[in-house]
Amino acid sequence: MIYYEVRLHGRGGQGVVLAGRLLGEALMNAGYYAQSYPEFGAERSGAPVTAFLRASEAPIEVRSPINRPHFVVVIDPYISMERSVIDGLREGGLVVANTTLPPGKLKETLRPAVECKVATVNATKIALDVLGRNNPNTAILGALAEVSKIAPIDFLMEAAKKAFPGRVGELNAEAIKRGAAEVAVA
Repeated sequence: MIYYEVRLHGRGGQGVVLAGRLLGEALMNAGYYAQSYPEFGAERSGAPVTAFLRASEAPIEVRSPINRPHFVVVIDPYISMERSVIDGLREGGLVVANTTLPPGKLKETLRPAVECKVATVNATKIALDVLGRNNPNTAILGALAEVSKIAPIDFLMEAAKKAFPGRVGELNAEAIKRGAAEVAVA
């Protein structure tokens, strides 16, 4: 049975919670059961935010925080340098980070306790180029989908178009596509 646990890290205003919701919707459209929920302290722009997502072929009954994720997604480039973001990562897991560092260099910096893949993408640059603002969430989802194959890119793009009607949805779909095209893995 396929079962995924994903933990997303970022800061308020970067779309961390929305990224979890979009990924969950894409996975549900692909035929999985999914649940997505946030965890944050003070609700203010720039405050640390963590979102969680579970997806399974069977109904999900677990409601606890995710401490042993298969995938860790780091939307904030400064948080990507903090070793604590990979705490609990499962053996063979995947870290996808928004950074200008190559994946090998980030892996050296993070020094994971388990064997894992590290993927990097400059989601901030993609967001600024495509959206005209620093909302890197959709670009990093494209990178995650490309490397992990957790959800089809087309399903993510459809979820973005549904969440953002009109031109904004098209631009977010383009950011997903660019994130998938520009991700690098070590």
